[in-house]
Amino acid sequence: MFIIAAAALSMISMAACSGNKCGKDGNERADELYTGILPAADADGIRYSLKLDYDDDHNDTEGDYDLTESYLVADSTATTGFRDDKTYTSEGDFKVVAKNGKKYIVLSKDAKDSNANATSSLAFEVTSDSTLLMVNENTFEAPADSTALNYTLRLQ
Repeated sequence: MFIIAAAALSMISMAACSGNKCGKDGNERADELYTGILPAADADGIRYSLKLDYDDDHNDTEGDYDLTESYLVADSTATTGFRDDKTYTSEGDFKVVAKNGKKYIVLSKDAKDSNANATSSLAFEVTSDSTLLMVNENTFEAPADSTALNYTLRLQ
């Protein structure tokens, strides 16, 4: 009887903690993936794919990230009308910063990252539970043309 009860409890625990959502206190945050195509000065856009992996022991205030930036060029033969021209990947740490009543996620590329072309530092304002707005990493201000152009990444 004891073995059956222990097995049942184990199965319930595994089901409740599947999908990287359960830490030692049961409150670990799931990895988050944000994507979007943002404007670029020297391309037809940049497709961003940002994965945030919150650390279990820092109360959702920091973690690791993986970022893929794909520079796009117009291509009428492609299904989406664009094709990837150059793609850069980087990884590093992020911190959640509160400033002036707003919350920001600040990315810092690892020094050991071998991709010299990837963006070294980025910042995003958390505008909702499912959207991030790219902002200046020093001033946390939105781009001047952000009302006309889309600088938003969306949670997938």
